[in-house]
Amino acid sequence: MSRRRRRHSNRASSAINITPLGDVSLSLLLGFLVITPIIIETMATTLPQDGSGVAAGAVRQDPIVVLTSEGQILLNGKEVTEQELPGELNELLPPGMEGERKVMFTGAGDIAYRDVMRLLDVMRTNGVEAIGIR
Repeated sequence: MSRRRRRHSNRASSAINITPLGDVSLSLLLGFLVITPIIIETMATTLPQDGSGVAAGAVRQDPIVVLTSEGQILLNGKEVTEQELPGELNELLPPGMEGERKVMFTGAGDIAYRDVMRLLDVMRTNGVEAIGIR
């Protein structure tokens, strides 16, 4: 009887090694299990007490500045010039007001970038602390 020798092939194995996947999954699971109680403790909030809120009509609305494609500046729907804008903003957002001086800004899509930046700079230099862009 002759014995046949098996030939070892040098072909790559097509089996997927899932050990690294299991290691990473378990590490992530343990990390989340450790961090979750810490996150829950730091997210504690203080709810407002009864009667400490603002009156129903006293909610402040942030001014909305719109730069149209024709170059017009609209402040809450009213047309103003670039020179009038600081005065109008100071009426809506007086310097001694409580809270942050915020303005919402919207511009048409075909306006030159320099025009938008110039208007944002005018608002920023005249005391606007935060500008929301939509």
